[in-house]
Amino acid sequence: MSIANFKDKKVLVVDHAAYTRSLVIKAIELVGITQVKEAVDGRQALAALQLKSYDLIISDWEMPEMEGIDLLRKVRADDRLQHIPFIMLTANSSSENIDEANLMGVSAFLSKPFRSDPLLEKVEKLLKKH
Repeated sequence: MSIANFKDKKVLVVDHAAYTRSLVIKAIELVGITQVKEAVDGRQALAALQLKSYDLIISDWEMPEMEGIDLLRKVRADDRLQHIPFIMLTANSSSENIDEANLMGVSAFLSKPFRSDPLLEKVEKLLKKH
């Protein structure tokens, strides 16, 4: 899939840290993604998901208000949203967290701090499938 095919893709980036959101956005712009919505926590993300459709969610695990795992749980429980690929970012990649995220239907998992190459590989793979 060429970069041009990603221009129409809409991505929701969810993280309480503006710096991390900025890093994710700069990375995904490298594959031509320009339609990005930011949310600071799971509640904001859910509100955004009610207003617009997205092709991919990239979310931190640990956030105030609503954590990423709770967002994932709600997305997978909603018939309108459950098909959206979901990449979970976390600084705590314990086997318990990985198991819980896999049980909830996470599409991909990435440990923080992350490099852009592995993130882009996951983004491209998931968007090609979707």
